[in-house]
Amino acid sequence: MTQAIVALDLGTTSCRALVFDLDGRVLAQVSRTYPLHTPHPGYAEQDPAELLAAADAVVPGALARSGVDPSQVLGISLCTYLHAVVAVGPDGEYLTPAITWADGRSAPQVDAVRLRPDWHDLYARTGCPPHPMYPLYKLMWLQANRPDVTARAGRYVSVKELLVHHWTGQWLVDYGIASGTALFNLERLDWDDEALALAGIHKGQLPQPVPTTHTVPLSAGVAGRLGLRAGTPVVIGAGDGVLSSLGSGAIEPGVLAAMVGTSGALRACVERPQADPQARVWCYYLDKNRWILGGSLNNGGMVLRWVRDQLYPGLDNYDVLTAEAGKAPAGSGNLVFLPYLAGERSPGFNARARGVWFGLGLEHQRPHLVRSALEAVVYRLYSVLGPLEELAGPAREIRATGGFARSDLWLQIAADVFGRQVTVPAQTEGSALGAFILGAVALGVAPDLSWVHRFIQVDRRLEPDAATHSHYQKLFALYQRLNALLQDEFRTLAKIREGGAPPT
Repeated sequence: MTQAIVALDLGTTSCRALVFDLDGRVLAQVSRTYPLHTPHPGYAEQDPAELLAAADAVVPGALARSGVDPSQVLGISLCTYLHAVVAVGPDGEYLTPAITWADGRSAPQVDAVRLRPDWHDLYARTGCPPHPMYPLYKLMWLQANRPDVTARAGRYVSVKELLVHHWTGQWLVDYGIASGTALFNLERLDWDDEALALAGIHKGQLPQPVPTTHTVPLSAGVAGRLGLRAGTPVVIGAGDGVLSSLGSGAIEPGVLAAMVGTSGALRACVERPQADPQARVWCYYLDKNRWILGGSLNNGGMVLRWVRDQLYPGLDNYDVLTAEAGKAPAGSGNLVFLPYLAGERSPGFNARARGVWFGLGLEHQRPHLVRSALEAVVYRLYSVLGPLEELAGPAREIRATGGFARSDLWLQIAADVFGRQVTVPAQTEGSALGAFILGAVALGVAPDLSWVHRFIQVDRRLEPDAATHSHYQKLFALYQRLNALLQDEFRTLAKIREGGAPPT
């Protein structure tokens, strides 16, 4: 009979269950979407009940399609998105929605921390530069603005802890998710006392941190609902970003993982936690011998979606957009786009940054605008390369995953901007494959995480063009100067916006 491991990938906009056999083949998968609610400017929330209902639905659906006998399921390995916060009351009720990574309401709290003389020490201990995506700042916002919630909250958790508790009855968090909170001491692998004091909470309000390979048994009542046997091991797993690096095989020196989905990231793997003297990148736990250094983009594929919705209303085919972009020359007719439609994360971490087209002229048409958006996302990735190479060493290969890996034009832009080979793995499951690999290690199927290499095959290789790279170097230097010049102006504009409309 076929043995299998289920990977549960709970992302920002959808939840997927994939059934893997032990040869890494996907026997079946089922997904379910859910909304991201934006009730006020800067807010980005989700209903925790919707997330858990999606997880409950996709697992039995995928198992039924796979035909795998429940007795042959070795375990479920979990992957969830990072940086969310839910306040939970003493009776288990949700006092807040899930405040997601995309939520920017805590920008004033970030500003206050950046004024402290010890903020860089906080970053060095926790691996998280000051930014509203991190739970520390969300908790500070709740303390300042929702005393009704903080007075009642028995605990604060992310969507990972909600899922683990929902299925096992235990409040646990993996070191990977914990390391993305700005509350976790990377050296001690425990909650950081000074960060907790800053957040206004105590250790008892947070779950117990455990290794990413930690397992807990599935409770009997849940097992029946999911179509599994009671006691099936649940591998607590990690966050989607670090598992995406693992799933692409980018866990060796010199190989970087570049991902563009709704957001984006460029990541490197190192042997121990590291801090950047300029706090341009973050550091999260994968396992005891591997840590992921990286820079995240708020503005990845959502930029292309915005361009599609605004310039091509009614169009739902991205291939048409990239074909249009292909009509414009490299550099988009010397048009530079700063794509900060949802603020900025790495390397500048300015949540108040906004989008800018620079150099726009009568000669520019829609293809130039679309291509400049593709180039802008790659510029954002490229701006993270320098900090990563300083800390992790030179990169010889960029391994592309996510939605942009489906576009040869976008990949060629990446190769030409980076001036390095870009490769695309044939296995496109990314974070789900990473969850499978981590689960296989936890369940004794695989010896260690390097087992992933047996499943990685390169589908395409794109080489940079030297002349085009030289042209992009000039435009990227301009992009960097514009970015530096506008940082203070972004903050000025934010003050105007936050002041509301002028009196009538």
